Amino acid sequence: MNIFKNFLNHYKSKREWSEGLGSEVVYLVKILKEENKLGTVLDCGAGEGRHSIYLAKEGAQRVVAVESDSEQVDTIKQKKEKFGLGTLELVEVDVVEYLEALEDSPFDAMIDSGLSHCLVDQVQRKRYFELIRGKLKKGGLYSITHFSENEVLSQTHFKTDLPGLKKLFSSQYWRPELDWQEENWARKDGKKHFAYKAVLRRI
Repeated sequence: MNIFKNFLNHYKSKREWSEGLGSEVVYLVKILKEENKLGTVLDCGAGEGRHSIYLAKEGAQRVVAVESDSEQVDTIKQKKEKFGLGTLELVEVDVVEYLEALEDSPFDAMIDSGLSHCLVDQVQRKRYFELIRGKLKKGGLYSITHFSENEVLSQTHFKTDLPGLKKLFSSQYWRPELDWQEENWARKDGKKHFAYKAVLRRI
């Protein structure tokens, strides 16, 4: 069992609402807590808010959930109200637009659980990674889940091999905190997704 699954199983055994969490995000939260830096966290493409809710419940001082799909945003709002999470802030906008509008670098951490492989336009994708680097505090953490070349169920996403993905993260700016690994997980129909995961530190 690899390090991702060890951490995920640990959290699942103690928190019923943590089921379905990305193992890389669980690891990121663990490190932030150890360093006493669970401050302001950006959830890029928050979806239905599973990670935003998790971060807020774990004690993040501020969680910014950015999602452009209004139906997804409504789902997060319902969860926020259900759990009374005042530290969770919702922003309904494209992530690239949101990052471009920021005047400073306010984030202690960022999570990207499947957004980057949705950016099929090369120019937009390059801009996104530039903004991630620029808007994250030095020493901050960034977790990523990105479809690998072995992913066959999703035909419309940007998939790459590991060397190609690593090229997007220059060693001049990034250091692996939890090194790249490929994971797979089964859908309800038994078919599997394949993705690379990592936690990187901005240096």
